[in-house]
Amino acid sequence: MEKLKALIKTKTLIYTILILLGMGLFIHLDCKNITAHYDDAYSIFLSKASYSDIWSVTASDVHPPLYYWGLKAFTSLFGDSLFSFRCFSTLGLLAVILLGCFPVRKLFGHRVAISFILLIIIFPVSQYLATEIRMYSWTMFFVLASALSAFQVYRIGKMQYWLLFLFTGLCAAYLHNYGLLSLFGIYLILLVFLIKEKKQWKGIFLWGILFLLIYLPWLIQLISQIGMISEDYWIKPLTVNDLFLHIYYFYSPKEIWLPFTDFSKVQMMIGLIIIMLIQLFLTLAALITSLRSKEKSSDYIILSFIIFLIPVTIGALVSVTYLPVLVTRYMTCSFGLFVLGLAMVLAKSFDKYKWLTMLFFLLLLVDSGIRISSGLKYYSQTGTAYKEIRDFAIKEKTFVVNDFSYHVMPRLQLIAPGNHYQVLVFDTTDVDFRPFVFDKINSLPAGEFILVHQEREAVQQDFHHFWQTVGSQYIITDSLHASDIYLYRIRLKE
Repeated sequence: MEKLKALIKTKTLIYTILILLGMGLFIHLDCKNITAHYDDAYSIFLSKASYSDIWSVTASDVHPPLYYWGLKAFTSLFGDSLFSFRCFSTLGLLAVILLGCFPVRKLFGHRVAISFILLIIIFPVSQYLATEIRMYSWTMFFVLASALSAFQVYRIGKMQYWLLFLFTGLCAAYLHNYGLLSLFGIYLILLVFLIKEKKQWKGIFLWGILFLLIYLPWLIQLISQIGMISEDYWIKPLTVNDLFLHIYYFYSPKEIWLPFTDFSKVQMMIGLIIIMLIQLFLTLAALITSLRSKEKSSDYIILSFIIFLIPVTIGALVSVTYLPVLVTRYMTCSFGLFVLGLAMVLAKSFDKYKWLTMLFFLLLLVDSGIRISSGLKYYSQTGTAYKEIRDFAIKEKTFVVNDFSYHVMPRLQLIAPGNHYQVLVFDTTDVDFRPFVFDKINSLPAGEFILVHQEREAVQQDFHHFWQTVGSQYIITDSLHASDIYLYRIRLKE
């Protein structure tokens, strides 16, 4: 009995230490990350709208409203600082870790649970999930929670697990459209196994109908959105380079859009290939061992990876055959199932391939450390650039941007708050910039002001034509290039 108590205390201590380490890392990154990207700005400004306006804005955009409602409620309680907004995403990762501590541990054992938590903490992509003011960490949580609930429905079939399955599935679907695709995969797999085991499979249709009835308000909006998708949709067609990007995205030692500074692309690829080859070997070895001994763990591993891949595969097929709808970060919606499958592999491999398993964890930890280092360096450089922007705006308080570059303006509202922000448009009545709040103007101001331009390739030609039209009437008195933003202090020629 005493040995059992000591063992329980030891396990509890391990889980506690892992939670504290993970949360300490993610909160530290939340404190340091002062960057203001467009997606962050969109979430921040939308969360400041009313709950009904959030619904109407998201209905005409892409993502469902649940995340923005949650973000609004959270920041109403804990303040609307940039740190508070990021902490809401970190809480999503904490919720995922707690799934590892409780249901994953209960269903698959301590070794799988500890491996799962370690992987969630040290996978480089988790740093993005913890700091980005987006819905991905919470979608990952509810997709994984839904899959675990479905597993309990299959094993036990009690009403409480059906209700939990329904609730977590609805949350996942109302958080992200790829949460809905993940739910499709989970429902499909559950149906197949209920029929295979000759269990009460007809009930899944009743619960599915109930799910659709509750989801119907957004399903109507989603169908309308699909109808409005056109060839100028913001997601670009998939290329061969995108294929490789999707393969190494979870492991990338830097933000994928940042330039290579601390290491070359070749060095990165060599390191990641080694990590992924070790993972592949351990996965195949674990599956072969489980299949030979007819253990159920092989089924669990395969199913975890399959459910992870279902939404990604659907997105890829639609992107190739119709219009592009897949970007790398959408894969994080079902990332929890990928990690769960890998955790089972590593737990299974530990006995036979102990040193190779430990090497995998070590290399992934080094990979994560490099990403932390490159991220902190980027945050510092960005902080310096933002200070230069604020200093540049001390004299002139009016920022003006063309409508084709308006995406940069909400970022400036976060970087240099308290100024006047104007967007130059030809028809001020038909343009809707919600959730952002700008002054719409149809001609340039008469006095001195700051003209804003962005480094984005898509707007260069439009800006060139614009400046050719008005440049002869104005003189540039000062300029600044900070981060990806160009600022020109200009006034009319005398």
